[in-house]
Amino acid sequence: MEYKLEELVPVTAMLAEKYTSKESSSVTYETAQMLMGAVIYCIEEQEATYGSAPAGGRKVKAEEAYEAGYAQVLDKSNRAREAYNRLTADFEDYGCRNYKDTIIGGMPAFFLYYDVRFQPQNHIITLDYPTAGTYGDRCGIDLIYEYLCDIETESRFLSCFQTSAVRDLLYRTEDRFKVLYMENLCSLVLLNAIGCIIAEHPFSSLVLEKSDIENIEMYFREDSLQEVEQKTGAFIRMIAEASGLGSMQEYFQNLRREYALRIFNGKKHHVLDALFL
Repeated sequence: MEYKLEELVPVTAMLAEKYTSKESSSVTYETAQMLMGAVIYCIEEQEATYGSAPAGGRKVKAEEAYEAGYAQVLDKSNRAREAYNRLTADFEDYGCRNYKDTIIGGMPAFFLYYDVRFQPQNHIITLDYPTAGTYGDRCGIDLIYEYLCDIETESRFLSCFQTSAVRDLLYRTEDRFKVLYMENLCSLVLLNAIGCIIAEHPFSSLVLEKSDIENIEMYFREDSLQEVEQKTGAFIRMIAEASGLGSMQEYFQNLRREYALRIFNGKKHHVLDALFL
């Protein structure tokens, strides 16, 4: 961020006046920190969109950058709500409790309590259900919006399979390990779809027999970790394209390295039946 502390303090003071409805000229240290964080968050939102270069040779004043960023945060909040409404219009949880609890149980609290003006950096809820995406140090609406977009992408992918096939796979997984499944559903489905292709079954069936596991181990037997990753990436691309989601296949490539490590170690220790169910 290009602004110095002395440029941010007047903007924070202006925001403090709004926070107290001009009934007080001071706020607590904790509140001042929160409001300064709100100012910085909105300015960084503006800079992420337009960059920090001066407009027309003139450096944008901190207050202008804040107000522009605030408008962008507000717009992104509205887009996040639209994404959530699309997602939940016909939501299927496949029997995954963590998925349902996070999206249906937890997410409404964000839209109920999110404070765009005074605390946009706070995303309120813990996102206990993991996606295949990565978010770094994102927070506030930046995190929630990207998370919901990723959930939408994954929902489209899962809808390419029979609901019963995904539910049965989840049931077999939970029954095998005697715990509730807390990981990403797409990761589970995509890995088993890869196994089905190697075993020469329709990848949408998601059903593998013991002999299929042996064939999968034979398929990767002589491969290095790099070769396993290359093959896995090719299968991900194949499945995404066959599902009509070729334009989104790069998103699912996020799983390629993880799959390669799990498969490589699984075939090394002859425990691939813990991966392909």
